Amino acid sequence: MNMSIRFPHLGIDLGYVGKTVSVFGFELTIYGILVMAGMLLGLTVVVLQAKRQNQDQNLYLEALIPGVVFGVICARACYIALNWKLFADEPTRALWDLRTGGLSFYGGFAGGVIALAVFCKIRKLSFGRMADTLSIGLVSSQMIGTWGNFFSREFIGTSTDSIFAMQIPVETVGSMELTSEMQKHLVKAGDVSWVQVHPLWFYESLWCLLLLVILLAYTKRKKFQGEIFMRYLAGYALGNAGIEWLRSGRPYIPGTHLPVLIPILLGIFVIFSIVATVRRILSKKREKFQKRRMEERYASEEKSSHGYQNMQSFEDVSDEFRGIFSETGESTSETEPDITEKSDELPKPISDSGQTEDEIK
Repeated sequence: MNMSIRFPHLGIDLGYVGKTVSVFGFELTIYGILVMAGMLLGLTVVVLQAKRQNQDQNLYLEALIPGVVFGVICARACYIALNWKLFADEPTRALWDLRTGGLSFYGGFAGGVIALAVFCKIRKLSFGRMADTLSIGLVSSQMIGTWGNFFSREFIGTSTDSIFAMQIPVETVGSMELTSEMQKHLVKAGDVSWVQVHPLWFYESLWCLLLLVILLAYTKRKKFQGEIFMRYLAGYALGNAGIEWLRSGRPYIPGTHLPVLIPILLGIFVIFSIVATVRRILSKKREKFQKRRMEERYASEEKSSHGYQNMQSFEDVSDEFRGIFSETGESTSETEPDITEKSDELPKPISDSGQTEDEIK
């Protein structure tokens, strides 16, 4: 089987791209290895983010255990539900037999969110705060994990002749991925027929990288708990709406040429963008109001302390009054001898003159 992959407009020709690798005699899919590598990267990012924000890293490790387990179960169940014809004979066995492959991101995401909400409820933690930190790790994980589709020849788009067009031998494309539209646009090269399609896994990886940068920028100036989570939902939904438009084999709304998921994804983008923006505006106004109240309180306290200081300085003036009163007392004591002297100059009584009353008469 021809296992080569080519990018003709970029001049890249990979002669052999295997789907599995042998490790100690066990065949492991490269898709699974990259998914695990993405999960480890995401876990590392979450721990670093929690440490940088002075959060308890152990809480996130505890939350990831039920989140991953329940998320994988829901991802597998959702994949089986979407491809019921392939698993209708033994659905219960297919749920636990992951060797056949197939996980739905939407199912896994929903299961992880439910598990996190229950965990936060039990432990009485802030769901918004934990979801913000986990969103950074999740988008980092997706950025790496989606490259697994390159090796499994999955998550490819419609036929194209763009600069990123990817050519895959038609025999290596899964029956679920190969559409009648691809078969009409096969490219012949010698004895090999190639499908030339959009590499949607590459588009998603680039979008996740851009989204990661945006979320990190918002993290430094977020206004409420849960804002980063809402921005992630809105951003990922917008990017996936564009990718879904290019996806092959997508189901359409009856009577239209509009894929079913696009209105849903655009609705998620609009709803969470509006909610996040409104809450951000209200949080800013609340901050301004609280800041103004604090400034008024500070001004009132400063005014009160200033009045108290004036009262203290007024009390200090009493020393001056004491000085004035002391000077007045001294001047009073100085004038008293003058009065005594004047009284000494008054005429002496007649009896003192030595004349009798008869003489006077």
